[in-house]
Amino acid sequence: MTFARTLVLCLAVLGCGHRRPAVPEWVLSAPPAAVMAISCRAGWALEQPRLLSLLEPFPLARQSLDLFLQRARLDLRQETGRVTVFFIRSEPAQAGHQGFLIQLGSFRDPGRLQVAVANAFPVEGALSMNNRDFPLFVITDAQPVRIRAMADGEGRIWLGDVAALAGLGSRPGYAPPALAASSGWISGAAAVQGFIRPQELRDDTVPRLPGDLARDLPRGIESVSWGLSPGAAPEAGIGFELALAGSPEAVERASSWVHRFLEAASAVPGAPGATPEILQESRCIGLRCRLTQDQVDLAMAKLDQPPIRCQ
Repeated sequence: MTFARTLVLCLAVLGCGHRRPAVPEWVLSAPPAAVMAISCRAGWALEQPRLLSLLEPFPLARQSLDLFLQRARLDLRQETGRVTVFFIRSEPAQAGHQGFLIQLGSFRDPGRLQVAVANAFPVEGALSMNNRDFPLFVITDAQPVRIRAMADGEGRIWLGDVAALAGLGSRPGYAPPALAASSGWISGAAAVQGFIRPQELRDDTVPRLPGDLARDLPRGIESVSWGLSPGAAPEAGIGFELALAGSPEAVERASSWVHRFLEAASAVPGAPGATPEILQESRCIGLRCRLTQDQVDLAMAKLDQPPIRCQ
């Protein structure tokens, strides 16, 4: 794939807000302190099991989710909901642990999910949020981190440290504009999706912004969202979507970064024949293309995300 074969659609006069993007529920409910996230369809995520393998670099998150799924005896293979891992700012007292919150949401029968949790784990106190008390269920202790499960009253189950769970009470009920804009460009049907908030990751008090992004991504880009949609057969390739949102000046500068990103991914041999598309508006720029598994591996590495096997 080269620049000549890339279809570029420039709609610079339109703001992203005019698109009225369909922001997914897992983004709307994101904790305010979330700096990165990975979200998978429940059935797809637990095949092999894929999501647990994605969490290998984050042992406490992996251990917590694995224990939860084993004890609750959940069969999510036919479930339409999503499992989302939010990586959040860690408290200073939790040095050595990557802060996280895991959400199980958009399930067809959230009441059944909550009953399974109540039957599998003992109750230990409650968390008061918005003038309501929510029981806490003991998952595991890894001092100073105490991992608990909580049903939030809106059909979702959350797993995380008590301090991180308490932060859910400050959710405004809507996503920051840049995050809403970039995530709205990603297909809601994508099996696995995620976001990165680069501005938050430039702060020295949180995990460092990945090297390539810190060096190359223009300041003023506030949100990077991505999505993967496996094809029906290996030869069909994998649908890859990438969207960046921020100030108009940053988006304009990010155009060359997106082209370099595409060139790097497509340099790996074996590209499917579909022509990539780049769509640019005043506050957003997006890329849609089909990639091989090897190209997806490179693309995710450039975003400093775990390798995701789609085929």
